[in-house]
Order: sequence, then structure tokens, then C-alpha cells
Amino acid sequence: MKQHFSRWLNAVAIVIALMLWGCAGAPLAVDPIDPGQNPQDAIEELGRQIERAGHNQVDVLSPTWFQRARSTYARARQDVESNAPPEEILKNIAIARAELQQAEVVAIRSRDQLAEAIESRNAARSVHAQQFGREYDEVESDFLKLTRAMEDNEFEYARKRSPKVVEAYRALELRAIDQAALGDVRELLQNAADAKVPQMAPKTFLEAQETFRQAENFIVANRYDRAGIKEHSDRARFLARRSLVIAATGRRLQQMTPEDIALWMETFLFQTTSRLQTQDQRNTSFEEQQDHILSTVDGILSELTLARKSVEDKNLLIQKMTGRLAEMEGEAQQVMLEHQRLAVENRFNELFFQVQGYFQAQEADVIRQSDQMIIRLKGLRFPVGGASLQQADQELLNKVQRAILTFGAPEVIIEGHTDNTGAPEKNRALSKQRAESVKQFLAQRYTLPLEKIATVGHGDTRPIASNETSEGRVQNRRIDVIIQPSRTESP
Repeated sequence: MKQHFSRWLNAVAIVIALMLWGCAGAPLAVDPIDPGQNPQDAIEELGRQIERAGHNQVDVLSPTWFQRARSTYARARQDVESNAPPEEILKNIAIARAELQQAEVVAIRSRDQLAEAIESRNAARSVHAQQFGREYDEVESDFLKLTRAMEDNEFEYARKRSPKVVEAYRALELRAIDQAALGDVRELLQNAADAKVPQMAPKTFLEAQETFRQAENFIVANRYDRAGIKEHSDRARFLARRSLVIAATGRRLQQMTPEDIALWMETFLFQTTSRLQTQDQRNTSFEEQQDHILSTVDGILSELTLARKSVEDKNLLIQKMTGRLAEMEGEAQQVMLEHQRLAVENRFNELFFQVQGYFQAQEADVIRQSDQMIIRLKGLRFPVGGASLQQADQELLNKVQRAILTFGAPEVIIEGHTDNTGAPEKNRALSKQRAESVKQFLAQRYTLPLEKIATVGHGDTRPIASNETSEGRVQNRRIDVIIQPSRTESP
């Protein structure tokens, strides 16, 4: 009986040794765990270690060893759930620890030998190159071949093939940057071509195409110049939209008689002179009417300049008097702080009214709440039960981007809200997903750094109208964009 048991132990030992044989043929050193340790505590700590390793990219820098550690960890968890003997559980935990340690060692080697490939991979992922699906997966597969080569000590293989992987990741990164900056412009130009804009407005369409090509070339040469990329993409986007407007106007004019065209143009000039409250000039040529309008505007600007100068002089006098008073009363600091507060509050009011003018009534409500501004978006149209943005939402969200940038670099909170239809947990999750969709739209257009945009899903917990009526439920299904200006812009 003893001899049979001894042979069984030897067989088990051989199997374990084979299981622990390393990728390059070296046996894995396993440090035993104190038999008195609580298996539940040990497995929870191992789970945290594996999670930290994943965050540190060990899963891709040493994929084989990391996967082995996870598999052994899973077996240990099964042992716990099936009430296996503690020594069996601790044995698997010890093996998983050793496998994870080996993965960490290989990861250090990979970071040293594959630094450029890792850097190019991180750069590609930071601009969402994963969106290219199969093409990204192919490059990722080649990268994992490099890290598996590091596990097998095949350093020459990794050295020779690493430059190709670097080049492939950088190409995907560039493509993702181009897509984020110019994807919508490319679509606008394609729509214009489909609508025969080149035939109706060849000059403006050609200018838009050339500006688009210049933007593409700029991105190729300056992929990390965010300000420059935004400037070039904004210009290309402007001209693409302008070509559509010019073509639409041209088609309209084709349907009009010469007299109707003249009357139409006259209407624009007359509306301007009426707003300026000047004499009706419609009995003069268009050129004379334009000269009259420009002359009137120049006069208004001159008066405005004089008024500003007067205000500046008065402000200067106020400052002198304030300083004098502060010296006399010993309250210079309080006066200065109050002056600054009023100046900041006036500035906030100016920006608030400016942002109000960006939106039409059916698009959004702009609300001031203490030192914050809330843009309550009414014009977004999410699909039922979905969180994806629609093409029609882009114009409204571009206005939101403009409103945010009006305040420089504020803090932004995007709140999602729903009505009370459906389960509260689902509503909360859906509202959070919709807020995240708006955040990603703004982040992809370099509105603000990601860390300055927070998202919250409130579900149906903060209604602004009764959920008993369809009109009230429509009001409650909304996105609130809360802008907290910087201290210099906040009252």
C-alpha cells in the first residue's frame, strides 16, 4: 500500500514539474505559502496583484505567463468555491504567484527592449486607433509576437521585427488623428460632390478641396500640434460648408428673374439700414447703399471708441480715488477685492449673454446658477434606449464646444437625465452612457483635456417637470452641460 502511494506521489510531482516548466525550458521556482495562512485572504490579495499587473500592461508585455497566472488563479478560485482542501488551494495560489512574478520579469525586459514599440502602441491607443478593427488587430497580433519572443529569449527576432510594428502603429495613430480632425470635413466634401456642388460652385468647391488637402498635409507633418490641427481643420470645415451654401444660393438664383434677384438683394440692404435707423436708400444703387451702411457703421464704431475711452478715463479716475481712499482708511485690500469681484462678475455676465446667443430656443436653454452656467440641451435626439449620437446632433454639439471655449479652460460636468419610464438602475446607466457619448465627442475635438470633463448619470432622480405627462417626460429626458469657469472668469 505504501509503495503504491509513493508511486502516486512521484507521478504527481512529475506532472507538476512539467506544468511549471518555463517558456525557454527553465523550471519555474515556486515559493511555498505558509500552511497557516487563510486561503481566502491569500486569493483576494492575488486577485489584486493580477489586476494591478493588468493595469501596468503586463498582460501584453508577457502574455503567456500572465495568462497562465490568470488560469491558475481561476483554478484556485474554483477550489475555494468547491471547498477543496486548504493545502490544494494554497498550492495553486503559490503557482499563480510564481507565474505572475515571471510575467513581471518578462515585462521589465519587454519595456527595455521594446520601448519604441510600446510607446508607439500607447500613442495609437490614446487616439482610439482601435476603431480601425481588423487593421488594428493585425498590428496588435504582430506586437504580441514580439512580447512572446521576449518570453522565449528570442531577442534577435524581436529586434528585427520591432521597427515594422512601430511603423504600423504610427500609421494607425496618424490615421486616427486625421479621422478625428477631418473625418466630418471629408464627409461634407463627399456630400457636396454628390450634390453636384463642383458644377454649381466650382471656385468655392476647389478652394475647399485645396484647404482640406493642406490640412491633411499639415497633420502628416505635425501630428502633435493640436492647436495647428484645429486651426487647419476649422478652416477646411468652414470652406466645405461655405461651398454648400454658395451652391444652394446659386440654384435659388437660377430660378429667379433678374428683377427678383435685384429685389432680393435690396431686401438685405434695406433690413440693415432699417436696423441702423438711417434714411431709406433704396432709390440709390446697391454700391451707394452699401457705402451708406459702411459709413454709418464707421460712425457708430467711432462713437463706441470714444465711449470706451471715456469709460477707461473714468475707470482710471476711480482707481486713483479708490487708492487714495484706501490709503486714508486703511481698506485698500477690501476695495481692490471688491473691484476685482465686480469686474469678474461683469465679465461672466458678458459671456453668459454671449453664449445665450449661440443657441436657438428649440436647441437649448442657457441658465445661470450661482457661479455656474448650465446649457440644458433639448435638441439632442438619442435613439430609444440607446446612447449613440446622431449625425444631426453635430451642429448642436459644435455650439456646445464653442460655448465651453468661450470661457477659456473651464471645468465641465456633463449630466445625463431620463424620465421615470423603465427601471431606475437602467435609467441611471443609460443617462451615464449618454453623458459619456457627449464627453467623447468634445474630447475628440480637443475641446478640453479629458480630466477637465466629468460625467454623471442621474437617471430619473432629478426631474424638472412632471413625469405624468408626455410633455413633462420630454423635458426630463435631457443632457445638462454645467460649465464652471476658472477663478478669473467666475464671479
